[in-house]
Amino acid sequence: MKLEVLRGVVAASVVILAALPAAAQSSSGGWEFTIAPYLVAAGLNGSLTVADIEADVDVPFDDVISDLDFAFMGHFDMQNERWVLSSDLIFVDLEDSTDVAQGTGTSSVEETLWEVAGGYRVSPAVTLLVGARWVDLYSKLQYSGPVVQRSVDAGKSWIDPFVGAHVTAPLSDRWWLGLHGDIAGFGVGSELAWQAYANLGWKASELVSVIVGYRAIDIDYEDGSGLEYFHYDLLMAGPQLGVAFRF
Repeated sequence: MKLEVLRGVVAASVVILAALPAAAQSSSGGWEFTIAPYLVAAGLNGSLTVADIEADVDVPFDDVISDLDFAFMGHFDMQNERWVLSSDLIFVDLEDSTDVAQGTGTSSVEETLWEVAGGYRVSPAVTLLVGARWVDLYSKLQYSGPVVQRSVDAGKSWIDPFVGAHVTAPLSDRWWLGLHGDIAGFGVGSELAWQAYANLGWKASELVSVIVGYRAIDIDYEDGSGLEYFHYDLLMAGPQLGVAFRF
């Protein structure tokens, strides 16, 4: 049985976001620290399957906001001239109901993503990255119709190792361009996951920077069979905005 556009599933898209890049490279030789709350205005396209119920997802960002119960997105990193250490934590809780096939479909999703990464600068502009993303997901899909009523739920946790690179190109004393790409999963957690984004940064002061950009990330995770079957295959893409506080 297939439920068309169960919009609460979009929580999973918001949750798979990597850390915002640091506002600028360290030039003093010592460690510098960045704290950055942020938002990704991401739409979602793909599908989520629990047991034999599949939810097709094609949702713009405004629907994500209307279905959101609670969310937190925050990033921390520390860096010097050669090394970068970062951590990113995201939690979202969404629920949505919609009319589907002469009935009502309801989906709810709670998801936590915690990312830890380390990087080494091979040049002032290029940083090589390695890390891991822990994803904890609980999803419940329900269908209530005149004849059939179904409810299935699943909770999954997995870790995606990843490798990637980040390039920073200074445009002026206050402006810079950041490009990032990474590949994850490799069958350890997800079958395959990838992420790419481009950011434009503006240094408002010595302590505060504003970052705007566009991010896309795709995750394909599959596990179990029969009533235990779970398949998460979603592409998230959209603009992002963050404020970085540096000290």
